[in-house]
Amino acid sequence: MALGRRNLLVKLCVAMGVVALPLLVAILGYVLPQLRAQLHADRVRGLRQAVETAYGILRVYEARERDGTLTRDQAQQQASVLLSTLRYSQVEYFWVNDLDTRLVMHPHLPKMVGQDMKGYRDVRGRPVFSDIVALVRARGEGALGYEATRPGSPDPIPKESYVKLFEPWGWVLGTGVYVEDIDREVAAVRQRILIAVGGALVLAALAGMYVSRRVVKPVRALALAAHQVARGDLSVRVEARTEDEVGQLTGAFNTMVAGLGEVVGALTRAAGDTAADAERIRLSADGLSRTTREQAEALERAASAVQEMSRHVSLGAADARVAARSASSHGQVAREGGAAVDQASRKMVEIVDVVERSARTVEELQASGRATSRMLQLIQAVADETRMLAVNTAIEAVRAGQHGKGFSVVAGEVRKLAERTHEAADQVQVLLTKHEADTTAAVELMRRGTSKVDEGRGLSSAAAQALSRLLSGVKELGERVEALAEQNARQSSSGEAIAERIQALSERSAESVSGVERIARSVEDLRARAGRLQELASRFTLGGPSGSGR
Repeated sequence: MALGRRNLLVKLCVAMGVVALPLLVAILGYVLPQLRAQLHADRVRGLRQAVETAYGILRVYEARERDGTLTRDQAQQQASVLLSTLRYSQVEYFWVNDLDTRLVMHPHLPKMVGQDMKGYRDVRGRPVFSDIVALVRARGEGALGYEATRPGSPDPIPKESYVKLFEPWGWVLGTGVYVEDIDREVAAVRQRILIAVGGALVLAALAGMYVSRRVVKPVRALALAAHQVARGDLSVRVEARTEDEVGQLTGAFNTMVAGLGEVVGALTRAAGDTAADAERIRLSADGLSRTTREQAEALERAASAVQEMSRHVSLGAADARVAARSASSHGQVAREGGAAVDQASRKMVEIVDVVERSARTVEELQASGRATSRMLQLIQAVADETRMLAVNTAIEAVRAGQHGKGFSVVAGEVRKLAERTHEAADQVQVLLTKHEADTTAAVELMRRGTSKVDEGRGLSSAAAQALSRLLSGVKELGERVEALAEQNARQSSSGEAIAERIQALSERSAESVSGVERIARSVEDLRARAGRLQELASRFTLGGPSGSGR
């Protein structure tokens, strides 16, 4: 929000700062750490190459030991002497220790050769030689960083070493360099970058000031002219001094102001014409409103008269409909009575049929009872003969003595069975006799009922014929009353339709009155707005294209 109120020069400076700040942060936060890491990697690579060179010397003397030219002690002694004199970068040297952390060779510490360096620690307390032995045991070779003091200086300085195991002799060959020069190189690069960025910002600020002076002055002139236009002065013009975007903007501004002046002039003239036309339309609308209102009142009176006539016709139609419904109701009652008589007649026919079938069934039962009686008589005869046969068998068994004793028992049982059979047959015979008498009485009663039902059917048929004649008379009366009701209904509908049309015409007339009144109000509003537009247009000062000439 605050930046939006600043001038263009401040905005240009802020924009350059916004562009330069991320670039500077990226350089300081990413490029410089990457540069330091690259320099460190190059330094480790150089240390490794130096160690590989010295490592070749150890291989040469180890080969002489293998071919018998030298003993191991001689080969190790000569290799140590040669390595102690070997230098690179004029001052950098090599040292050798074994896997037990004893110092084998060190050109700057000859008095410590042969001593165990396990207790040696750097200024930070790190056991350097123990870590070197652990590194070569694990990987065979590698880089190791620690801090040491340079001769003549008490301050600890970062140092990077590279060590490699020479397995045939169990020696660890190493060399190291102080790497504070890497920090110096990075600091120098950082300083050069800051100087370059600062110079670029200064140049950009100077260029921004020049550009802002070339741009801000015409823009301020345009802003001043725009304020004058906002206050109603349409005669103002701004001189275009260049052909760049600012000059094009100035020309477009002048064209816009000229077009706006033409529009305001046209609006002023149109507002005057509109006000005059609105007054004429208002007068015509007032006369049309009076005529339409009188017509609407006449239509309302005609509609009232037609509605009253339609109401009387509707009452007559309603009475006719009531009579028609009454006749229809009586006809319906007669039809229902006829239907009931027909149904009763059909039911009587069904009853006669059922009674006749029941009589035939009872007669069949009577015949079956007679047949059963004959069969019982046969069973009684068989039972009598069986009983006599059992008596004879018992007599013969007595005659047979001891051998016929079993037949005597069987004959007794057969005789008892024959007696029970005879008794049962007697009981069934009694029941059949009673059943035959009841069946005969039922047949006689059914015959009498059939004759009575025939008489009732004849009476029902006569009643149905009488109801049919009554139904025909009621139907004819209902049709006549219905025709009268329909005629009255058509007359009532016609009257209602006429009344509705007159009412609709009256409503349209009322709507026309309302529409004319709305037109009159709209015309009045239009005249007021035209006056307001003329008042607004009078606030502008119109002029030719010469203007102020800024």
